[in-house]
Amino acid sequence: MMTNSSFLPVFLSVILLFCACSKSEGTKEPKGVKNEVTFEPDLESLIRNPGMGWVIYDDANDEVADASEYWNNQDEFAREYASCLYIRWRWSDFEPEEGKYAWEYDDNYKALVQGAVDRGLKLAFRVYINGQDNIKPGTPQFVFDAGVASYEVNKLGGGKNLTPYPDDPIFQEKFENFIHAFAQEYDDADMVEFVDGFNLGWWGEGHHLKFQNLLNRQSTFSWIINLYGNAFQNVPLAITVNSEMGYELEKIVAFEGQDYVLRRDGLGSQWFSDYEKGIVKSHFPEKMFIAEAAYWGNGSIEYYSKIDNQYNWSSWKEYYTQVVDEALEHHANYLDLREAVEASRYVSEAKSQVEKFIKRGGYRIFPSEISYDSIIVAGDKLSIEHTWKNLGVGLMPNNNSRWNFKYKVAFGIVNSNNELEKVYYSEDGEPSEWVYGEKFEYKESLDLSEVSAGEYKLVCAIVNSKNENLPAINLAVKNKLLLSEDGWLMVGDFNFNLPH
Repeated sequence: MMTNSSFLPVFLSVILLFCACSKSEGTKEPKGVKNEVTFEPDLESLIRNPGMGWVIYDDANDEVADASEYWNNQDEFAREYASCLYIRWRWSDFEPEEGKYAWEYDDNYKALVQGAVDRGLKLAFRVYINGQDNIKPGTPQFVFDAGVASYEVNKLGGGKNLTPYPDDPIFQEKFENFIHAFAQEYDDADMVEFVDGFNLGWWGEGHHLKFQNLLNRQSTFSWIINLYGNAFQNVPLAITVNSEMGYELEKIVAFEGQDYVLRRDGLGSQWFSDYEKGIVKSHFPEKMFIAEAAYWGNGSIEYYSKIDNQYNWSSWKEYYTQVVDEALEHHANYLDLREAVEASRYVSEAKSQVEKFIKRGGYRIFPSEISYDSIIVAGDKLSIEHTWKNLGVGLMPNNNSRWNFKYKVAFGIVNSNNELEKVYYSEDGEPSEWVYGEKFEYKESLDLSEVSAGEYKLVCAIVNSKNENLPAINLAVKNKLLLSEDGWLMVGDFNFNLPH
């Protein structure tokens, strides 16, 4: 995330002008020499950007993590490899008493979140409702006290947990109240990467669903998808594709109706089927993909090979290689480094695969070439040609309705006092269209009619148009000369002269 630091001592009024991609009638050809600038791509570094990266977890089916212990165990992996902390907690942990939320009253929870912020990570969430394989019910006790209809599921370690029927009106009323409060706190794309917006059934994965009345099945699904969809207007929402509800219903209600993105658990195992692989590929490049492997815990790989019964892995490195290869093949933006057990094993036994996803997962964009007029005479326009490439297999989800194309390719004009005078958006340069293996070329003509004669610097960035046009995307440029901590990329100098 870019900081709002003090690169330009005085911000003059920033005038946003759309760059015309062809000259209007009567415009003279710019005079002067072209400066041609090439940029060398950064192929290696961990580049943190919104909408991508390795994800570390706190997955609380037993007790939620102690924040101090968690960060002692995860510190290295968070700082060196990850981009996001995924908090997968029970609703009963987020709201143990009605109206008393963890983000307000739970010091351990607040320390867990602060630890992510301190390490440069953003957040993601899933809220469990069902108590299957959990140490306690996923739904708070006050919901049962209110008389919600419920049934029993198996508890972690033996015994039973109560779980509400999701079509019960008491459950829906109480959960709506929670989601509205949850969104009020976390519908902030500067803080949160994504939120899982379905989460019924075992482990929130959308299977083993039970209803009071099966006739309510479809209406309940629509209710919860639209509940999240209407509450979260800025943060992308995800659903585990091909849940028990079926892909065709998910497609209509979630993907088309609320512009959800796809996630799929079970990569590198029999539970990521050919049918599901086809679904994921069919949505590229319109929608980003959140990938998650099967979770095996801390046993031997030979033991898990027998459970899977489709693969015969001889080592964890072989297994992780398959996971990363499948993630890249299916254009994943995210992959799970998971909790400390998994993260430590990944790094110790398959570090090359961790690095491989850093280099190729998600998006890794940069301007490979920019050429522009070095001398412009008043009455002419500053002509720019620019070429962009994406070195990652995923996509920048700028086209998701909750981002709503807020990230813009932009050029800035900086005067001799190091002040940013104007920012110009590229009309055609759209980052969500940039896929691996292609180059994307654009032409701009910048109107300088309100710029005084003098010497200037041309700078470039992808800015957040909803946040003061600050540079917001880290570009994969090696040895880049940044004009400031804010991330404007220096292109070069030009002279703007009055006519003789």
